[in-house]
Amino acid sequence: FHQIEGFMVGEGITFGNLKSVLTSFIRAIFGKDRKVRFRPSFFPFVEPGAEMDVECVICNGAGGDCRVCKGTAWLEILGSGMIHPKVFEAVGYDTSKYSGFAFGLGIDRVAMLRHGIPNIRLLFDNDLRFLQQF
Repeated sequence: FHQIEGFMVGEGITFGNLKSVLTSFIRAIFGKDRKVRFRPSFFPFVEPGAEMDVECVICNGAGGDCRVCKGTAWLEILGSGMIHPKVFEAVGYDTSKYSGFAFGLGIDRVAMLRHGIPNIRLLFDNDLRFLQQF
């Protein structure tokens, strides 16, 4: 499992900024018309926290008997949230002035979905015939 983490910190950063940036990022990867949703979730160091789901890129949100989304029409793509003020205090940032958000996503999962790979294990089998396709 390989993860990319990102942060945005500044004056007046809101949950609206988080949603806008992450929605734009996911739509740039999976298509500008791809539906996304945010669900409340717990992650250490952020409050509130949210899971971001993307409409299944295999069945295009149809669900049914899709093996990838298991019929739900949605795929969990990343975790995110507003950085807790105690985190800023621990590094000496003025919490009355600064706020921010953080997110983390698995690059293997994104690669799998972007390229329509049916099983994530194929990325780790080290089969050159498969890997040379990309």
